[in-house]
Amino acid sequence: MTSTLALAARLRAMGDDALVAALAGRGVATTGIRDFFDLADALLEPDSLQACLSRLDRHAIAGLAALGERAASGGGRMSGSQAKAALGLDAPAVERLHEQLLLDFDDGGIAGWAEVAGQLARWPSLGLPDPRDDAPPPEHPAVAAPDRASTDHLAAEHAFAAMTATAELLFELEREPARLLARGALGQPETRRLAHAMAIEEPAVATLVAAAESAGLVRREGARLLVAEGSPPWLNLSASRRWVALAETWAISLPGDIRSRLAEHPDILWGQGLRDWLAWLYPAGGAWLAGRVSARLEEAERLGITAGEVVSTPGAALLSGETARAEELLAKSLPDPVDKVYLQHDLSAVAPGPLEPGIDARLRSMAEVDGRAIASRFRFSAASLGRAIAAGETAGSLLEFLEEVSLTGVPQPLGYLIGETAARHGLLRVGALPSGDPEAVSYVRSEDSALLGAVRVDRSLAALSLAANDTHRLVSRRDRSQVYWALVDARYPVAAEDSRGRIVQVRRPVSARVSAPAPVDPVRQLVERLRLADAGAPLDPGQAWLYRQLEEAIRSKATVTVSVRMPNDTVVDYRLEPASVAGGRLRARDPLSEIERTLPLSSIAAVSPT
Repeated sequence: MTSTLALAARLRAMGDDALVAALAGRGVATTGIRDFFDLADALLEPDSLQACLSRLDRHAIAGLAALGERAASGGGRMSGSQAKAALGLDAPAVERLHEQLLLDFDDGGIAGWAEVAGQLARWPSLGLPDPRDDAPPPEHPAVAAPDRASTDHLAAEHAFAAMTATAELLFELEREPARLLARGALGQPETRRLAHAMAIEEPAVATLVAAAESAGLVRREGARLLVAEGSPPWLNLSASRRWVALAETWAISLPGDIRSRLAEHPDILWGQGLRDWLAWLYPAGGAWLAGRVSARLEEAERLGITAGEVVSTPGAALLSGETARAEELLAKSLPDPVDKVYLQHDLSAVAPGPLEPGIDARLRSMAEVDGRAIASRFRFSAASLGRAIAAGETAGSLLEFLEEVSLTGVPQPLGYLIGETAARHGLLRVGALPSGDPEAVSYVRSEDSALLGAVRVDRSLAALSLAANDTHRLVSRRDRSQVYWALVDARYPVAAEDSRGRIVQVRRPVSARVSAPAPVDPVRQLVERLRLADAGAPLDPGQAWLYRQLEEAIRSKATVTVSVRMPNDTVVDYRLEPASVAGGRLRARDPLSEIERTLPLSSIAAVSPT
């Protein structure tokens, strides 16, 4: 009998979640499938099998070929110990192949599908190696011992650059989330913006964004890329610990066999050597394997796990699962963090090395980043200091912090700018109006009528619909928060006040979250459709299933075991070759007695492969 009947029975008996996972792993097309027999046929088609087999390593393929040949020759099921001894398939390998619907495994033992063996037998005609080929793996070129130090130094540079760029990515997304295209990728304008903020070339943006997303630092929400809740703690980590958080996520995502080999052989060249070895391990990998390897190698170089296609010493420790040692090794290659800066008369601040995370964050709150490298540069302005004061700083707290971290004191121009900005802060006051008038929800007031007039005619503030209420007050239909932040962004010396005239802090409103429709899972829809079709058949579900099983046996001219319930409730098994099903009856030939039997479908309890 063909495998269709047995596989269809197994698919029908699987739970919905297990079935969805199995079908998603196989990448089965969801159109044109009416029932479980159609689904079994689709899974056993040559193209579907080949797509799945191309992702298996040579050990699994050799075991499947032998198991399939055994099934094609009429051999019975094998026990787990027999499969391991004869085929080299241990229990985890059998379970994985079973989950991929490439073999049959139950309490009775392990059996292969003849269709799988048939597809593997066609490999030589497809230009693929014989599945039973036991060619030895290719040799890897080794790395010269003197190159190890230079490799580690270059990898540390890559790692530091990746951590710096990722931190800038988070700061930029905090300032303004990135818009995503319909397919979920970053468009060219957003890629260009992020590349400028991260100080990297545009092709590297996607790699580092993917690494940050895998590590839980950024998240997707509808059509936007946002900073995730886990990013603030990461920003407070040292550079080496930041690296471990990102690189470990990358390493965990590697297939176990590849990760273990790279960890065991850190002295080999990656690049073409790795490609040759993977081509041996996955003999039918083709374009899928080439793209996968190239992407992985690029990610490893960007993150500093490798340098020049050589695994770094910290990278090898990380791949071995020794994260603490990996962090320690990398920390030795990175420049020590500093807690002091040079404040200069041109209103800039220069850090002589990578800043301590806390000091870096505080400086960012009062100055613009003017350049990022091992030595960072910041620039103070009236606007940046105004934002710091609006966030709760005072002239005293700003000067105290800068005196503490400066190696050169606070230059007179910077001190003057801080004092002037603090003095001007609050010349404009924004408050809420309780009148209930929709045209006057909030107000802007100032004793400086010239400044108030400038605000009123400022075209960048036209959306606020500001209207004169009296000589020293404008009113707006927008709420206090919107008016306040619009004036802050337009760089006016503004403060928010409560009903008593006391200055209060106002949090910047978070843009409304765009709720994207839940993604439609076509595989789960297929499973739901099959269940409904199974339950809504003209016959009751059990009879409809028997009918399709018998139809399949007739189509394949197979012998099946038909279990018939007798009048006294006993069940008798017949080996039959079904010929037709009509009028609620089965007509079949009994090959043992060589007679034709006619059985009512209502008496048939089960149909199973012989």
